[in-house]
Amino acid sequence: GITEVCVCVWSDFSGSCKGRCFELKEAEPPSCRCDNLCKTYLSCCSDFDEQCLKTAGGFECSRERCGEIRNEDYACHCSDDCLLRGDCCTNYRPLCKGLCGTHAPHMRPVYPSKTFPNLYTLATGLYPESHGIVCNSMYDPVFKAHFRLRGREKLNHRWWGGQPIWITAEKQGVKAGTFFWPWVIPLERRILTILQWLHLPDEERPYVYAVHSEQPDAYGHILGPLSNELDNTLRKIDNIIGQLMNGLKQMNLHRCVNVILVGDHGMEESHCERTEYLGSYGLNVDAITLIPGSAGRIGPKSASTPYDPKEIVSNLTCKMPNQHFKPYLKQHLPKRLHYANNRRIEDVHLLMDRKWHVAMWVSLCVCVSPATCGFFGDHGFDNKISSMQTIFLGFGPSFNFKTEVPVFENIELYNVMCDLLGLTPAPNNGTHGSLNGVLRSPPYTPTQPEEVTSPTPLAPPTEVTHDLGCNCDDEVSDTHTHTRVFSADATHLPYGRPAVLFQTSYTQLCHSDYCSGYSHIINMPLWSAFTLTAQVRRPATTRCVPLTVFCLQCLGSRCSPGKSDVLISVDFSALAESRYEASLITNTVPMYPAFKSECCTQNWEDESRWVEDLLKLHTARVRDVELLTGLDFYRSTALPYTRVLALKTHMRTFEDDV
Repeated sequence: GITEVCVCVWSDFSGSCKGRCFELKEAEPPSCRCDNLCKTYLSCCSDFDEQCLKTAGGFECSRERCGEIRNEDYACHCSDDCLLRGDCCTNYRPLCKGLCGTHAPHMRPVYPSKTFPNLYTLATGLYPESHGIVCNSMYDPVFKAHFRLRGREKLNHRWWGGQPIWITAEKQGVKAGTFFWPWVIPLERRILTILQWLHLPDEERPYVYAVHSEQPDAYGHILGPLSNELDNTLRKIDNIIGQLMNGLKQMNLHRCVNVILVGDHGMEESHCERTEYLGSYGLNVDAITLIPGSAGRIGPKSASTPYDPKEIVSNLTCKMPNQHFKPYLKQHLPKRLHYANNRRIEDVHLLMDRKWHVAMWVSLCVCVSPATCGFFGDHGFDNKISSMQTIFLGFGPSFNFKTEVPVFENIELYNVMCDLLGLTPAPNNGTHGSLNGVLRSPPYTPTQPEEVTSPTPLAPPTEVTHDLGCNCDDEVSDTHTHTRVFSADATHLPYGRPAVLFQTSYTQLCHSDYCSGYSHIINMPLWSAFTLTAQVRRPATTRCVPLTVFCLQCLGSRCSPGKSDVLISVDFSALAESRYEASLITNTVPMYPAFKSECCTQNWEDESRWVEDLLKLHTARVRDVELLTGLDFYRSTALPYTRVLALKTHMRTFEDDV
């Protein structure tokens, strides 16, 4: 027979393949090799597998890997130095160094975070209470008609208020083309049509385009936001966007057009098993109608049905130990929601907990089997909830490069679109100029509003009295019977005095611990300003309400304990004189029992159980406070006014605390 003898001439395998992987030159014996045939000839260096056959990190960059810290264990790199070192993953340059525009961490929808209200808000810059599309389903008591998502009535122009961007454009001589809600037309065909429109002659070609996709929303409802199966839908949407951008690049228009990519809302986990049923709350359900779901609304069964909204709210308030909604008269909803001033919004509103629905009765199919529910995701919840947030991306020659702007509300986009098209916006709820940070050369420069009413000088008192008609056990020293008048204190008014933008009469009063603008019309402060340097807790102080020397007309029932409360708490005052000033009648406002009606605790004194949640629920933008009060804040700052507007339209949601 034949005996094959292999004599290995490579005897030293201790060398390293670091920096030598798949080298073209074969190492001469006895040195070990790192070329692609070393495995065949059993001549690889001992670390060949470790250095040259890496798979960690994969072979492509992802958005998350772009700009990563270099990891030598990775097969290829997406770090900022990989181009210099020549070891980038193949898609590094187009993915990580491609053209970048402007984006926000997320964009906040309007309430309710439903499809039609938000799509029309994006188009008009109006809140749903202003443009009239208050939900996907609604009833108009004047029209005596129902608007439904899949009904024909939605095509009637009488429902749609405000002026959408395509109408604003056409009114000012700019042609528009839109592709909205075309269920039977494939997404690919919609994008192809938009690209074909761009080939039209100048006199026919639109200059503003809008296209809508019902995905991933439709599958998000069916599968739920956490389903792995939803990834396929997201990939399809990503491919559709790629189709648009590739088409623009093929036409050499990718550097000429401005593209905005937005969503209308987010998606939350939801299921039939997490449903509150009004039938279990003892209501006369035969007398009411309920718009069910993630934002419940209750109205009368008919115009002739006896119906008391206040009684319904009372009967639904704090009835269950683990109740997953709060009932409100619509005018008492948190003002940040802007969801009251429209006849299509029913009188009673149920603000639902995240993940929960409301219905009238248990569905028969759910009783048979929860598996027949039919959905695992929904939206429509409080628009500050993190899962309701959506996306904003802006790309093109008019957008800033590689810029992140703070979170904003979608009412602001209409003004931006008008700026991009050179249009004058129709009246809207946005704050024009607050998003100037997304644009390279904003055409609109906002200016500070003019003050309407300045404070009047403090008039000397004609007489002084210490008798308010109150029974006080405390003796007030004569040394404190006169209000001190200070010049505007930078400590308490670091951003300037609030401007009053309506006709009235008031005086500015400054004390050692606070300043206020005291109204001569309503005998209360229009505003109070103070700075807390430390929280000082003091024993209970006097409940008397001393009168200031200039305010003899302030006499009345407000001196009675329990009828009023101080704006600046006595507990925050460190000095005895300051604590006295905090008790002055000019620092009081009415305190009504209804203020505490939103908490379900039985112990009204245990404020720690409810006051923080209540304050978070009713947190609003500074701009909302300005609209409610007629005041204008941040009058004296070193910031550009566009930055001031961005601060005014910012809202902390406290979602990080959840």
